[in-house]
Amino acid sequence: MLAASALAVASLAVAGAGVVTGLTGFGFALVSVPLLLLVMDPASVVTTVLVIGQITSSVNAWTARSHVQRNLLWTLLPGAAVGMIVGSYVLRWLDPIALKLGAATLVVLFTLLLAARRRPARRPGSAGETLVGGASGLLTTSVGLSGPPVVLLLHGALPDKHRSRATLAAYFALTSPFGLVTLLAQGSAPIHAWEAAALLAPIALIGRTVGSRLHRSTPQGVFRLVTLGITLAAGLGGMAAALASLLGHG
Repeated sequence: MLAASALAVASLAVAGAGVVTGLTGFGFALVSVPLLLLVMDPASVVTTVLVIGQITSSVNAWTARSHVQRNLLWTLLPGAAVGMIVGSYVLRWLDPIALKLGAATLVVLFTLLLAARRRPARRPGSAGETLVGGASGLLTTSVGLSGPPVVLLLHGALPDKHRSRATLAAYFALTSPFGLVTLLAQGSAPIHAWEAAALLAPIALIGRTVGSRLHRSTPQGVFRLVTLGITLAAGLGGMAAALASLLGHG
């Protein structure tokens, strides 16, 4: 079990991540992982975040199910499934640090391009959406950077904050179990991580409730800025981590 000080840090991490997830439909891992790594080992963090993220995304998706764009969601999922399988092999073939740096750099560039657009982007069609799902799945199992491709697609194709948030939540709720199954199959999901997830999940759900209320009162323009800001932070954080790893190996 977590010590009192570690529990306090972990509670703060998942509460803040819950607020962000309730507000935007994504970002739980982005917010929680850096703080959780201060008090938990990496294997426990991955399992804990996947379990709690699955719960918060499922609640978000269910409560906002009327806003989920199911036709778009179904075109993303097949590509994501294939991408996850391919990504597990890509990690073996390519240098993971260079791969993460390249992926994070692309996320930053595409976020900046999207921020510069004055008008919503047109939907790329089912083939393009399947490719975006594939990119998200590939990044999930290769570098752990699953969100940005789908976030950027939905932010452009679904500018309405309710539809974007609901569809993102449904996407993560349906794809996260694959990560959990993979961890279980590899024996990389320690028991104490499940115990920590059970302890912290109610705190994350309270945060999610706060975020959901903020979502209802957040103007569309502010929601756009928050979404782009979180995605940009993910890209810049990935670049910083990859560069630090490259320098450490140099």
